[in-house]
Amino acid sequence: MQDDWQYFLEQQSANINDSIVPDFGDPVEEQAFALSDNTMTDLSHLDVLKISGQNAGSFLHGQFSSDVACLAERELQMSSWCNIKGRVIASFILYRSRDCFYLLLERNISEMVSKRLQMFVMRSDVSISNQSDDLIRIGIRGESTHEQLDLVSNIEHTLLPMPDSIPRSIILVRMQHAPTLWTALSAHTFCIANYHWSNYDILAGIAWVGKEGSEEFLPQSLNLDLIGGLSFEKGCYPGQEIIARMHFRGKLKQRLFLARVFIPEPPPVKTKLLTPGVSKHVGMVVNTYMQKEDGCLMLVVLDLELGEQPPITLGEDKGPVLKLESLPYSLRS
Repeated sequence: MQDDWQYFLEQQSANINDSIVPDFGDPVEEQAFALSDNTMTDLSHLDVLKISGQNAGSFLHGQFSSDVACLAERELQMSSWCNIKGRVIASFILYRSRDCFYLLLERNISEMVSKRLQMFVMRSDVSISNQSDDLIRIGIRGESTHEQLDLVSNIEHTLLPMPDSIPRSIILVRMQHAPTLWTALSAHTFCIANYHWSNYDILAGIAWVGKEGSEEFLPQSLNLDLIGGLSFEKGCYPGQEIIARMHFRGKLKQRLFLARVFIPEPPPVKTKLLTPGVSKHVGMVVNTYMQKEDGCLMLVVLDLELGEQPPITLGEDKGPVLKLESLPYSLRS
């Protein structure tokens, strides 16, 4: 987290631990307000990579799973970067600005992604830089909070609308303007810890792959093809042959599901899921969020051949049982 931004947030009652804001002084009240219509939070757990240059668009189109070529100016899409085996190295938001692209991804994997992408630039006119210290990320949710942006229309910022049943966006704003924007918005909304943003993404069926889950999941197993983050019609990119074969031969074995389990603390990413009568694991945990009364909301990858929801347990045969819930989109591709 940028030093001046951390100092400012601390003046706003934020407790900060390793660039994470666990609360703004009252975690119990924040938990209660987390699903209200109007909230805002710091998103410093996401880094921003700027990709610019004359060949930036074609370069990213040949690396990422989404159809970058069809991404219009001031639009975003979910996307991923895969290894040659078709496994997701990282998932992220890709936003196209007037003269560059912005990549928003988990901070714990941004340096690795930046360095590995740079290896493929070669002689192309492409520049990759980390803009996280200069571009502050603020998450807002709720119609009223979005309306308050009119109060700071004189401050240059970029708005990235996220899919949600309630208006939700990520704001990119230069550090010199971020405190003024935050102050104006916070006067009309409730400030919450940044881990609550994970709850919104999980409920929206958006999976984030960072360091812990890197190179484990296929993009369609994360439902990226259902939310615009995976194209089967574009040309070659790393892992494309394996990913396309799964699609066109109808052999996809797993999908992303929303689940709830009652446990005292969240399980690690890639915790195995089991079911009676099956010797091997039938799925893994992808993302988690702890709700009130020990309820843990999760995105999990599960085998499609399980049929009519047999008991699925967490971590061991007699572990806590998962309850599957509905995602906001259909699992039929």
